[in-house]
This record gives sequence, structure tokens and C-alpha cells, in this order.
Amino acid sequence: MSTKYRSCEVTLEFADADYLFRLPLKRIAELEERCSAPIGTLWKRVCLTGDYKGNDLIETVRLGLIGGGMDAQEARKLIERYCDQWPLAEWHSHALAILGACVEGYEVAETTPEADSPKKQKAAGTDTSTSPPATRSASKKASARKPSKTSRSGSGKA
Repeated sequence: MSTKYRSCEVTLEFADADYLFRLPLKRIAELEERCSAPIGTLWKRVCLTGDYKGNDLIETVRLGLIGGGMDAQEARKLIERYCDQWPLAEWHSHALAILGACVEGYEVAETTPEADSPKKQKAAGTDTSTSPPATRSASKKASARKPSKTSRSGSGKA
């Protein structure tokens, strides 16, 4: 039997690896301060209207990294390293997934060990990926908005 719960964190490919992103209340307060807007306005600007500022995107990603457990200085270094190498659409897709997890969350099924076995999943015709369904879904949402495939190094080559 499985139980379901709401998750407010997401793992995304960013820069040089996969990272956990989360915006707990302390990071939400900092995001609101740095972007001079309440979380609802940021959500609306980034996720609904597209009237976002570049800082809305960058700070969402940076604070999501910190909320996900990364040291603040390491998060700043990572952001600075990649900040000018990516188009805004790339930052937007990440901010969209992070704010989506924060504001709306997503349902995650917590399953019993036998339900996770590859044999049972294949027999049931389900996905055998090792990523949790919600993480795959959030990653797909984030990547669905990317206009083209570009390298993470900023060279523009796929």
C-alpha cells in the first residue's frame, strides 16, 4: 500500500550536476526582500504572466540551492560562474520549477519496498526510472520551456 504526500523540493540539472532546490520560509523571506515583491507576486511574474525581472530568476535559483542544502558561498560562486553564460529562458525554466515546487508542490507516492522492485514495475507497465515521479515531472516542466538545446558551458554548441 502506498501513502501520498506533498513535496516542495525538486532536483534539477543545473550547471555541472544535479542539485536539490527548495525554498523554505526563511529563503522565501530573503527572496521577497531581494526581489522587492511578495512571493505571490513573484509566482505571478515568473510562472503566470512572464513579467519577471532577471533578478527574480537568478535569486530564485540561488536561494533554491541554499534551501536545498548548499553552502551560501558555494551557491553564489556557482551562480556567478554560469550567470552570464545562459540565456534567460534557461534561468526561467529553473525558476519556474523551483517556484512551482515551493508554491504548488506536487504529489509524491511513498511506496513500499516491494512496489519499487523493477520486476513489479515492469509487470505493471510503469516507468522503471530511478528518479521519483515528481522530480521527473518537474524536470520535464522545466525543460519543456527551453527553446533549444545549448551546452552548459555557454558556447552555444549542443
